[in-house]
Amino acid sequence: MDNKEIIKNYFEAINTKEYSKAFDFLSDDLHWWILGNGKFSGEYDKRKIQIGFKLLHRQFKEILFFLEIFTSEEDRVSVTAETRGEHLNGKLYNNHYHFLFTLREGKIVKAREYLDTEHAIWIET
Repeated sequence: MDNKEIIKNYFEAINTKEYSKAFDFLSDDLHWWILGNGKFSGEYDKRKIQIGFKLLHRQFKEILFFLEIFTSEEDRVSVTAETRGEHLNGKLYNNHYHFLFTLREGKIVKAREYLDTEHAIWIET
């Protein structure tokens, strides 16, 4: 499986809430960074990302990632994505992302996540 397929399969598992399958794509020494200064911004390890995605799905009636543009070079995969979902408070969430993943031996070892942080904060207010 090439690196782009790994990323596609990772998000497919996240969308279908198959967490153990999704988290098998994450390296034990994962380093995940999220843009901004919000409460969810900063640096995460594998355990914190696992908790974060589970909490994300608990806060929404439904939330799905739609992957758009992929670029793959050497050990890196760049992907733009969009989320659509309904928060438990009734607000509709529609955010746009850019992810830059680094993979090693079929596992995600590094991720940089860029998104509209204002929209992410707004959804919870």
